[in-house]
Amino acid sequence: MTTVSGLAHAVDGCVITRDFARYDRAYHDKVQRYNDHLGAMAGILRRFSEYSRTMLASQQLYIYAKWLARYTAYWPRLDDLVTRLESSFAETDQSYVARQSSVDGSWGWQYTEFHHKFDATIVRLHELATEKRAPRHPLHFLEPVSTIPKMRAYLEYLLVSDIAATGRNKRDELGSVLCCLAQLCFKPRLRNFAREHVRGIALDDAYIKAFTDFLDDIQNPETGYWGPWYSSDGKTHRYDDLSFTFHIVSYRKGDVRHWPSLIRTTLERRGEEYPVGWRSRGNFNNHNNYDVAKIFRHGWSHMRSAQRDFAARQLDEMLDWCLTHSMRKDGSFVFDEHFYNSLESCHYFGVSFLDEVGYFRPRKRFWTDRKFPEASHVQHHVIARLNEFCPQNPSVIAAKWKAGTDLNLAAKQPVSAAETEHLSRRQRHKFLVSADTSASSFKND
Repeated sequence: MTTVSGLAHAVDGCVITRDFARYDRAYHDKVQRYNDHLGAMAGILRRFSEYSRTMLASQQLYIYAKWLARYTAYWPRLDDLVTRLESSFAETDQSYVARQSSVDGSWGWQYTEFHHKFDATIVRLHELATEKRAPRHPLHFLEPVSTIPKMRAYLEYLLVSDIAATGRNKRDELGSVLCCLAQLCFKPRLRNFAREHVRGIALDDAYIKAFTDFLDDIQNPETGYWGPWYSSDGKTHRYDDLSFTFHIVSYRKGDVRHWPSLIRTTLERRGEEYPVGWRSRGNFNNHNNYDVAKIFRHGWSHMRSAQRDFAARQLDEMLDWCLTHSMRKDGSFVFDEHFYNSLESCHYFGVSFLDEVGYFRPRKRFWTDRKFPEASHVQHHVIARLNEFCPQNPSVIAAKWKAGTDLNLAAKQPVSAAETEHLSRRQRHKFLVSADTSASSFKND
């Protein structure tokens, strides 16, 4: 494990942007041009979504290109990928992306990076686990994390970035791999399925303990947070990250250490910019608000009375912002291109926040006794807007489940309790458990 000789919590300030400029003096001008061009590509993909057309291959190429532009200074690779992305828009049948590769066993057809392949594959494994169908091919691509020594070595490699030397910020890679491994290790349904049917990883109790120990080792005891580390000028800077912390707390269902520090840090940083704090360019964001609400839910029993009161006021303010600023009157959500890779994922996280705070379901209101009599009306509009998207999109299906049963529609077309139970067991697990990954929840920041 790397020795930390210097600490930092202000991400993207001096170290990251400075060291990218050290790697390439023209970095800032180049990255701006690529970001502008990719913004136009994102607009094209959004228009496909609006016409209920899911471009699976194009979406993967876009995510890949955004990662290269955000986390590397590898311009020739990015040029090639942008060309492939533009060409993919003419490819009308992209259904092959939903099939497993016979070459390496992944579902990441357009990806070459391990973390992207892992993300795409985890979504499919959740579906196969629910359907009780084994993957057709061995998952050879999992070789970097297939055993305890390899997993530990790979995670330690990803933990520390030396941007000035390599032109690569490994934050997104580390976060994605930790999320995928956490799902394999800590989600009972997926873990049991992988142990029995997935060839390519030795997921026994010793492996899970080794992964848990790694997570405990890299948690910052002073803040309770997790995040990437950076090597610069002979020092290792340790950054706190809301996304890292949310995913680990969520997948471990709150079974983490240093809760007093974690709660204090989360409350203190309410006004700071993501990934350190909650804000995005000074404003709320449904994705960040969802993360914070989930942390509060798991940490509620660890909070003092005054902290609960303060957290409840913050959640009330977030909810008001979601309903009056983020959501339109027709139940759609305002797209934030800085945070989301697709219009579907934008809606998924808007609904996820509302679900997490119990807006649609009173039993989930861990933070308040308030009643929301208008919720059924809002819910009706939200579900109507979700019905305009491609019904096979995993983010859309997951958002519909989180939105719950449309009470206005149910009053006209009642569904039997037995039918509801059947659907909830079969379909809810199929899509909801993997929704964060399928919606690219490791933020497109």
